[in-house]
Amino acid sequence: MGKPCLILLGGAGWDARRRAASVALTAAAFGHPVSIALSGEPLRAWVEGRFDDGCPVGEEAALVGSLRRMVEDGRRDLGVEVVACGTELRLAGIDPEAARPHLDALRSLPDQWRTAGQGHVLSF
Repeated sequence: MGKPCLILLGGAGWDARRRAASVALTAAAFGHPVSIALSGEPLRAWVEGRFDDGCPVGEEAALVGSLRRMVEDGRRDLGVEVVACGTELRLAGIDPEAARPHLDALRSLPDQWRTAGQGHVLSF
């Protein structure tokens, strides 16, 4: 098994979500345990079902599919986790209990950091 990979996704744009999803699936496919920790706009977009919003024109020509579906496939097939901490949820205006069905775990930032351990931490 590869080293853990913690991906901190807080960038508001579609391209940040695309890069985070692509890196998460690539790392997971190579055997790394991956957690995507959402904050800010990406967290709101995930919980509200808007994770694909903002896709630029020409996305089909670049052969980029639904980001939501990519992450969901990674969750199902590769063990990718989508997590958030309670503080980030409250800062995003989301009730933590309402967000639970959309997340694999509510995990504090110190717990996220410990999970990453000696692995990789990437921020988008």
